Amino acid sequence: MTNIDEENKSKTGVLEQIYVHDVYNRLGSTILTQDTVVWPKVRKFLNRIGSQYQHALVADVGCGNGKYVKLKPDLFAIGCDRSDQICEIAREKYTQIPIIIADNLYLPYRDNLFDAVLSIGVIHHLTTHKRRVQAIQECLRILNPNGGQLLIYTWAMEQKHRIFSSQDVLIPCINHQARSDINPDKNSRPTSPYSMDENFMSPVEHGSPGRTTPSILASVQNLFQRIVRPSSSTPSTPKLSHQDLSAFRIRPFPMSSCCNEPVNTNPYNKRFYHVFKYGELEMLIEEAAKAIVGSKIVKSYYDHGNWCAIVQKDLDIS
Repeated sequence: MTNIDEENKSKTGVLEQIYVHDVYNRLGSTILTQDTVVWPKVRKFLNRIGSQYQHALVADVGCGNGKYVKLKPDLFAIGCDRSDQICEIAREKYTQIPIIIADNLYLPYRDNLFDAVLSIGVIHHLTTHKRRVQAIQECLRILNPNGGQLLIYTWAMEQKHRIFSSQDVLIPCINHQARSDINPDKNSRPTSPYSMDENFMSPVEHGSPGRTTPSILASVQNLFQRIVRPSSSTPSTPKLSHQDLSAFRIRPFPMSSCCNEPVNTNPYNKRFYHVFKYGELEMLIEEAAKAIVGSKIVKSYYDHGNWCAIVQKDLDIS
């Protein structure tokens, strides 16, 4: 990798840290728990997975506050998110469901493991085409090769109630707690994408309200030993500087969202989105699937302002 590639990789990581991760980490728990709307077709997808597999193993990548991991009690769901604040909230709400901090680009799971993977409103927060491809490849990598399915939802550019001037946009958060005068160097909380809350893995008292019993916790710990992929090194969270705050400009697709030209855009209460045009998600998946044998799109559709796709991984495809 050249020095230019390394610089661009670092820059995109910093931009996502500022325009996505830091924003979510500053949102109050009241705001984060308000998002409880469950898309009916996501529920239908999980119901079908539950009927196909007994005790299916499901990964919710970018699980947010955990609204999908708790939908089907007969599924063994594992949630992960890049925001430590969101993971903390999800763990408090669903104490019997494993929730870990993980980066979609470096999922800490073994290959060919999950019967289903959810990616609901996640990859549109990645700032470059290459990173979006990598995120999909990671989701496909961990899928069961005997018919495992990945469900992806991304914001659509074609929406009834929103008009986008570009595919790369900054969307304000409607939240008074995400103040514009916060210094990211002091308030962002960099963490390892692979870190896990020590309290989650520690023993709990039998019969404590809202807590798992030791037997359940022991089985979860044992499962994690087989699920989590060992790694000798962990990608570090980019360090932020005030010079990085001016390194973003909204540019039309297919150009990168990175440049060195300063803009008068306050980053502290806005999230980055790459909104997808008709057909773009399918092309992205097809590109990602070239590296994952047996992956193909089985269905694509539009749902509530999102372009969506179901991808199946089957090594027995003739």
